[in-house]
Amino acid sequence: MLALLRRRDFGLLWLGGFVSIAGDWVLRVALPFFVYERTGSTVATAGMIAAELAPGIVLGAAAGVFVDRWDRKRVLVLGNLLEAAAVALLLLVPGGGWLGLVYVVAVAQSAVSAFTAPAESALLPALVPDQDLLPANALNALNNRLGRLLGVPLGGALLGFLGLRSVVVIDCATFIAAASLIAPIRAPSRAVAAVEDAAKAAGSVWSAFWREWIEGMAIVRRERTIAVIFFILGLMTFGGTMIDPLYVAWVRDVLNRGPQMYSWLLTAHAASGIVGTLLVGRFAARLSPRALMGWTGVLAGAANALKWNLPSVPLALTLSVTVGVTSVASAVGAETLAQRGVRGEYRGRVFGALNASGSLLSLLGAAVGGGLASVVGIVPMLNVSTALIVLAGLVVLHAFRADSPAPG
Repeated sequence: MLALLRRRDFGLLWLGGFVSIAGDWVLRVALPFFVYERTGSTVATAGMIAAELAPGIVLGAAAGVFVDRWDRKRVLVLGNLLEAAAVALLLLVPGGGWLGLVYVVAVAQSAVSAFTAPAESALLPALVPDQDLLPANALNALNNRLGRLLGVPLGGALLGFLGLRSVVVIDCATFIAAASLIAPIRAPSRAVAAVEDAAKAAGSVWSAFWREWIEGMAIVRRERTIAVIFFILGLMTFGGTMIDPLYVAWVRDVLNRGPQMYSWLLTAHAASGIVGTLLVGRFAARLSPRALMGWTGVLAGAANALKWNLPSVPLALTLSVTVGVTSVASAVGAETLAQRGVRGEYRGRVFGALNASGSLLSLLGAAVGGGLASVVGIVPMLNVSTALIVLAGLVVLHAFRADSPAPG
């Protein structure tokens, strides 16, 4: 699996992603604690998550159409530079600055990500042969976990000792570095002329846009594997995102710990995710997407149930390791199924639609979790999220029967 990193273009994409993700996690671990400490409100924390998700709902599917037209590498380079500029605005928030700027920056970053996320997923299959897709996706999951492993403890330490401004500077620098790494990639030429001819035949850019968007959505309806993945990922996303506005509150109010412990829990999750990616890559030929997505969902739910209801620092760290491994396996299985099930010229649209539906359900999950926690309590809402994750795993096991061929 690691031999794939010797492929120059895939290696550059992987390294650029790692640098960018590490910077993201430096900010991601610090900002919710900053908002919660200033406001003391899970609703305010959920509002920040909502601001991150709303643009993806509006732009996700539409952005995928443009990603299928544009040079995907250039989308990634420009996107990283734009995110660096947006994050720099957070330098104005500490010291009594307007807290609302946090939400403005979250919206701007999410809008850019609506283009870069499907661009990366659509570009990857052009850089590796089909038989290497699953290990390549495992490596991408690995760089996510390595980025967390580096960024999470750094973010907690920087916030605790130097404040938010140091976090912002580091995140901006990583976006610029990622753009510099991705720029030299030599992606295979794409049949852009056919798209341009189709646009002209349709009479206008916008008529071509809507035609292409409808074609992409038709694939989602027509392909059973893609439709099931939409449903399962939606269920997992809704349940999983309910945790986001509550996790900080659970660490602080239930475990009675501060930002350093929060960062260590996320670090344990990331470190175990590295083990998960190596296992998936090593046994890729023997593992079915059904097992990766189904049983790992059930196991993750069981681990979370123990974690939320038996608050103990050693137990929380141990169970975070378990969930870290299972989350990687599930994500890699879903990503590979979607990439193999869609033709190259439609991947931007389908992944854009996946991101849009994921953003919508994440927004709803954060709103439900953050809003109802103030009424029924933090732990009961975390238990609801756990039940939904288990349900998603059971749906996978039912939809992709063990005695039927693996889809995709």
